[in-house]
Amino acid sequence: MRTAILFALAPLAYAAHENKFSRAEERPFGITTDLAKFAEQSYDYIIVGGGSAGLVLANRLSLNPQYTIGVIEAGQWQPDEDLINVPGMFGRGRNNASLDWNFVTTLQPGIHNQSIQQPRGKVLGGSSALTYHNYNRGSREEYDAWAEMGNTGWDWESLFPYFTKLDTVVPGDVGFLPGLTQRPGEANLRDGASSGPVSVSYNGNDTAITPWVEVWHESWLNNGAYMNADPEGGNSTGMTLTARPVDKEKAVRSYSTNAFLEPVMDRKNLYVLTGAEATKILFDEASLPENITNVEESELVATGVEYGTPLNSTIRFSVKANREVILSAGSLKSPQLLELSGIGNSTLLESFNITTILDIPEVGENMQDHLEWNADYLLKEDIPWETWDVYRNDPARDPAAWEEYKANRTGVYNSSPATLGFFPLQTFPDAFNVSEIVEELDRELAEADLTPIRKKQFEIQRRHLVEGKVTQLEVAFLARGGVAHSNYPPLPGRSYLTAITFLLRPYSTGNVHINTVDPFAAPSIDPRYNQFSFDWKVGALWTKFARKVMLSDPIGQYIERPVQPPENTTTLEEWDDFCREWTISVWHPVGSTSMAPRDIGGVVSPKMVVYGTKNLRVVDAGSMPINIAAHTVATVYAMAEKMSDTIINDRRIEDLNFNLQRPLKTDPAPVVAPNPITNEN
Repeated sequence: MRTAILFALAPLAYAAHENKFSRAEERPFGITTDLAKFAEQSYDYIIVGGGSAGLVLANRLSLNPQYTIGVIEAGQWQPDEDLINVPGMFGRGRNNASLDWNFVTTLQPGIHNQSIQQPRGKVLGGSSALTYHNYNRGSREEYDAWAEMGNTGWDWESLFPYFTKLDTVVPGDVGFLPGLTQRPGEANLRDGASSGPVSVSYNGNDTAITPWVEVWHESWLNNGAYMNADPEGGNSTGMTLTARPVDKEKAVRSYSTNAFLEPVMDRKNLYVLTGAEATKILFDEASLPENITNVEESELVATGVEYGTPLNSTIRFSVKANREVILSAGSLKSPQLLELSGIGNSTLLESFNITTILDIPEVGENMQDHLEWNADYLLKEDIPWETWDVYRNDPARDPAAWEEYKANRTGVYNSSPATLGFFPLQTFPDAFNVSEIVEELDRELAEADLTPIRKKQFEIQRRHLVEGKVTQLEVAFLARGGVAHSNYPPLPGRSYLTAITFLLRPYSTGNVHINTVDPFAAPSIDPRYNQFSFDWKVGALWTKFARKVMLSDPIGQYIERPVQPPENTTTLEEWDDFCREWTISVWHPVGSTSMAPRDIGGVVSPKMVVYGTKNLRVVDAGSMPINIAAHTVATVYAMAEKMSDTIINDRRIEDLNFNLQRPLKTDPAPVVAPNPITNEN
């Protein structure tokens, strides 16, 4: 680990950290690790999860000083962590126990019976602290599909103002990509993305962008691809210089913690507890329905949250919510917490001796994910330009690059993936016989036992597939090797290129559920990869086609040979075998608490209120009813922005039963030792 850098925001942040009482009647605010201290106060809104959505909500709701906000986050606050802040260290935070939950899937028959990683951020900032800096939106039709699913107010026109509200865009430079004369991000800036908390910038000369990016694009253009100067304006298809959430001036990651939380940590109505895991949602006993299966007539009232820590798993604390409990623990943790609290499939809950208070069988179901494959290519030795592999090969180059970054905020440590491409299948007729693919898909869908929500989803997805207007596929590029999951070591002193292919609209749908009553155990994650032939066949054809592009000029003239998969991989069966063996998740699980009408299988309403409750919401990626063909963090931010306005304007909360003011019937909080950092008791 490099020597930690304390950035300019740190003095303010630490000044707010666990602020003391200046008068006896004042509330504590800022950030605390003291579980008992946090429980001494009640809060109007308790947010479970200080990640991509949770910290947006905390910021917006705490704007009104009359409301108190409490946030419970399992991870720690790490403002000076290089693995988060330094752009060129993208991806290195994965599998780090201090940053990542280190989740894995169940064994997946569709990918050679393997269990693969499902990284999720376990740190203040959540997964926004771990992404590869790919920051984009889906297309208009994809968000319109949410409204078509029955979610009024969740179309493109309704979400677009929140996208622009999020960002402060610094346009990039022209000249890096063929055919683009408009500065990247210029159109987004004109749309109004000029004063948001998330800093958005682009790779350029100061970030060691390489000429390989240009020849990569030229090869794709020669094979049917096209460019897009405005991928944020409602049509995300095409190739472009990638927007990245990086502060241009400081050259550090812009994520939910430093964008939404740290600037407002002096608000005296906002208190954030880190290092604590929510274990149960508490409800007013008077609101528990006699008929636990009649969700439509239930009006459960959430009154607080129970929490603890696996370091002392026998001690629990309880904190009271005066108005609402909001779950923003993510698509893998929020359904787990609902089930532990008695909300879910009664058959499953009863198998663990959990009393069912709301029988909602779809909790944890309808989980969708994106798939990824990495392929490496060995370059010839007489290449005209350096790759980033020189920093691996030359012992002197890496320390010098680090010193350059520290001194000037330039160079390879200020770099991240520079280019993405998004396409319908119809873009590449040489690779995809769309009519044949649709015919086979129709046969399988007709034979499948589909739930109502999946039928509605697939009806929309199939129409999008046939129309050919929205993205099905993604391709990315890195001018370095060692990225691909493989069984070969990079050759010493040699350089590589990596082509990355993605399947963004698979039909396979899985689930996430509890597999124990232990709230500190990982949930059971079963994405059911390659459930339909569309997924494996399109993935194999796409990855095979990417090789054709890589071996074509101008980029192909510099490649010595494919390495992963080996060059003798030629038939569709061989490509399918490769894809099944080396599938990885893109870390975009969504849908496990889907927003949709109750009668087709929705878990939350368009206000993201859990059906059968009055004041329990789920605001995170789990509420997306259909996955989008984009990297999800910007959309999660926009969802939380929109829901913040909904919560603020929702007059329903004024009608809550005044019995909410009654104290919870809980055991006294355990006595704990003073916090050694703050000396608080």
